[in-house]
Amino acid sequence: MNGKKKIYLIAIYPDLDGGFLARFPDFPELVADYGKDFDDCVLQSSRFLDDVIADKVERGKPLPEPSPVEKVRTMLDPKDGEPLCIVPVTVYPPAKTRRINITGKGDVFARIDDYARRHHITRSDLMVNATLDYIRKMS
Repeated sequence: MNGKKKIYLIAIYPDLDGGFLARFPDFPELVADYGKDFDDCVLQSSRFLDDVIADKVERGKPLPEPSPVEKVRTMLDPKDGEPLCIVPVTVYPPAKTRRINITGKGDVFARIDDYARRHHITRSDLMVNATLDYIRKMS
């Protein structure tokens, strides 16, 4: 896997109890129910898809190529009714670990290192996860 991004489409449906339901046409075995908030449904569905893709890659399973929206519409089950919308979700399949150089003030890195040690994680894991959380919140 080379880590190149893929854009999959997620069909969002209103759920009978007032929430939202996400279906993943390129992954027909998946369905997710994420509560009342539409934006949170999209965000959580995207995270779920990231996890599923990471698991498939780890187990050596092939990933389907993303289908175009015209094809996705034909892949949806008519029993589910018409989706509220079809949302593109960008995922980044896991790739080989890379080492990069980051420049910053020593006192900042000392605070980061101290926090990481107290929480039994590495500086790299802390910085990567914090950055991904920031990106998700800002998207």
